[in-house]
Amino acid sequence: SVHVRLIPAPRGAGIVAARTPKKVLQMAGFEDVYTCSRGHTKTLGNFVKATYFAIGETYKYLTPDMWKETRFTKAPNQEFTDFLAKPQSSDLKPELVNY
Repeated sequence: SVHVRLIPAPRGAGIVAARTPKKVLQMAGFEDVYTCSRGHTKTLGNFVKATYFAIGETYKYLTPDMWKETRFTKAPNQEFTDFLAKPQSSDLKPELVNY
């Protein structure tokens, strides 16, 4: 059995991997990634399969370019500030009673 771990690399680092997973990662469209593998990596079928599953695990993470666009709304106190700041008309004010 083989375990492959994909680690994000800085831009320009390229694909740092053995020959077999490097070809798979290039076909998948990866540009900069480090890899770490454990197990019986001489069995190429298992090595490719482990790389394939590692690529599949990366789709569980959302990157900022996949985030939904958020629409910010004003808070109620900020939205109605202009209305609250206006002086109220005289008919709405209670009349003062002189005793």
